Amino acid sequence: MITVWYCILMMALLYNAWTIPLRTSFTLYQTPENTIYWMIGDYISDFFYWSDILLIKPRMMYLNEHGIYESQRRNMFINYIKKGDFKTDLASSLPFDVFYIFTGVRGTTSLLRLNRILKNYTFTRAFDRLDAASPHPTVVRLVRTVNIMLYLIHLNACAFYAFSAWEGLGSNKFVYSGVGSAYIRCFYFAVKTAMSIGKNPKPLVDNPYEILFMAVSWLMGIFVFAVLIGNVKDIIAQSTRNQDEYMKIFDAISQYMFRMHLPEETMNRVKTWCQFTWNSQKSFDERAILQYLPGKMMTDVALNIHFKTISGVKLFHGCNPGLLKMIVCRLKPIIFLPGDYICRKGDVGMEMFIVSSGAVQVVGGPNDSIVFVTLGPGVCFGEIALLGSGGMNRRTASIRAHGFTTLFVLFKWDLQSAMKDYPEDQNLLARKAAQAKKEADAKQAASKPKISQSEEIVFPTRREPQLIKTVIQLLPESHPLADKNRGNQDATDDTKNKEEGREIIQVETITTSLNF
Repeated sequence: MITVWYCILMMALLYNAWTIPLRTSFTLYQTPENTIYWMIGDYISDFFYWSDILLIKPRMMYLNEHGIYESQRRNMFINYIKKGDFKTDLASSLPFDVFYIFTGVRGTTSLLRLNRILKNYTFTRAFDRLDAASPHPTVVRLVRTVNIMLYLIHLNACAFYAFSAWEGLGSNKFVYSGVGSAYIRCFYFAVKTAMSIGKNPKPLVDNPYEILFMAVSWLMGIFVFAVLIGNVKDIIAQSTRNQDEYMKIFDAISQYMFRMHLPEETMNRVKTWCQFTWNSQKSFDERAILQYLPGKMMTDVALNIHFKTISGVKLFHGCNPGLLKMIVCRLKPIIFLPGDYICRKGDVGMEMFIVSSGAVQVVGGPNDSIVFVTLGPGVCFGEIALLGSGGMNRRTASIRAHGFTTLFVLFKWDLQSAMKDYPEDQNLLARKAAQAKKEADAKQAASKPKISQSEEIVFPTRREPQLIKTVIQLLPESHPLADKNRGNQDATDDTKNKEEGREIIQVETITTSLNF
């Protein structure tokens, strides 16, 4: 609201700053027929001036000696009178134009309102507030610079016409000839002088007034040119500073890859990542943008962005909000290109991922050709790996980016650093990790086929292996297997010759008896 009010005051100031010199020098633009319109504009601006003194400034809060915004009206009024802009505001609002009663309302008598320009601080404050509030401060600064430049040229145009009228319009080649639009012709002369374009009418050698006027005009032109070039250069440098820094880093990366003779495919992917990262967030490290903020403000910014996401992770349900705040401050954004693998099955997991934008796919099968599920923004995965140990910190699936995807990553060491001051939450997360490990072990055990300790190997119908018969015959007579097999050899042979179907050989028993 204060910004809007300062903009209104700035418009009233600009009205007076532009029209008072115009009406004073170009007397042909204020006639008895249009005087009423000029006076309406004058008193509308005066209305805002007096409203500022009587209604707005006495009720404007200020920081007291304790660093607290004062809201008591009496104190605000006293502060405005003693320490505020009361003197300047009063001086700029004094109604000297009451002397119109004696002088009449003419163009030259507009000088009685010259004190209105004393409120020029509103111009600076309005643009400062717009600069801070606007998402495009470069445009605000450029408008401010151009406004100052045009106003200086406007003053020079008014002075040239007044000087020409004093010497006589068209009296010589230097002054304004009186042909065409007076203001446009004089403004054109002032622009050429300010920009040092040349081809200006030369002052007469024997006329010191014309020589002095032209010298002052040239000096003002140099000042205007210096202000314009200097401010525009600074504005452009500030607006392209990040772009220049990006190009510097991009060129360094490209030169390094060429020196290392990397494959062209790898170089193209790196360049694509750099370009997409810059276009999406105008920085390679978002946290570097906020590094100049106090720690509390950085935390507040991070909470507004990530707290809702991190609080929705099942692993952190029931944890202290203070721990969640510390975790939020440790999240790091990472961008993946289409087809990039975020993790592969069997890899050791040291981080948890949160999908910020884009999508990821859980893949498997031959050459990861099967897409099991697609995860969108807000989904978390890999959280068990933060607390897992042994087999639990292995990835159980391969996940790759479906398109250009931004993920927020929380590393294990960042979580451990945050949990040092929260032992209860550390125990809670440890229990959740243990429970998750049991569930994973149960699922893994259920998915494996059950095999008995004494497995029977079934062969199709065939004759007895000759190698086994030979081995049995070579056994000593005292061996029980030899006696048993020799005693029943004839019966066994007759039975085997008649039997059809299948034969079950107890492989484990035979090999044990043979002591191989």
